[in-house]
Amino acid sequence: MKKLIALIILISSFANAQFYEIEYEVQPQIHFTGKALENLKQYYPDEKQREEFLELAKKIPKTNYSFKYNQSESQTQYISKIDNSQQESPNFMGIGPEIGENPIFNYKENRYYNETDLFTGNKMLVYDSLQKVNFIETGKTKNILDFEVKEATAKYKNYDIIAWYMPKIKHSYSPDKFYGTDGLILELHYKYIKDDIEVMISWSAIKKKELKKVPIFKINNNLKKVSQSEFYKMIEDSNQIQREINNEGIDKK
Repeated sequence: MKKLIALIILISSFANAQFYEIEYEVQPQIHFTGKALENLKQYYPDEKQREEFLELAKKIPKTNYSFKYNQSESQTQYISKIDNSQQESPNFMGIGPEIGENPIFNYKENRYYNETDLFTGNKMLVYDSLQKVNFIETGKTKNILDFEVKEATAKYKNYDIIAWYMPKIKHSYSPDKFYGTDGLILELHYKYIKDDIEVMISWSAIKKKELKKVPIFKINNNLKKVSQSEFYKMIEDSNQIQREINNEGIDKK
């Protein structure tokens, strides 16, 4: 009888739970420290070219991601949009979220997986740890997508993090690898220093849609699993080979 009551309560909780698909707009920004500006002179000795590059650096394009979740997992998916403009979007060494284009977050394992075939031609499963951090509430509130949200801040290693989360949805989830608030994060900002450049990533929820069914996410465990650090090493090795190919045939005097 107790098991039957527990099952009824569980079914009822699923029936009453609300699940949303949320679209986020992601804006990367970078700020060059004094040391970074000095290093930049090596790549752009001409002052005019250097100033043009710095102007472009202020215009890193926004990207969009959709986000879905269930009771124990979530998935963030890059939204590909056709750009009809004739202007080329500047590429700043892949500055943006490190989670990949379609990561699945497993909160029980505290790990995320991203299926990719970048640089290899063969699909693989790249994984890394999620970062559950200790957020402290500031007492500030505001409204996002008709939801009341609360502000909380955290310091994790070399990251400064600000989150606006929705207490109504109790899942401690985030569209990025940082999570730990008492509710779903609808706005996330974090910054860190990389190669003497201050990087800031901002996630802002811009649309929501209530889902009729609970999403199900599947990780392809048949693929070769590679850690994020191993994957970065593969990219660097590939880039080094490409540099050597490009340098072949150049006369050295």
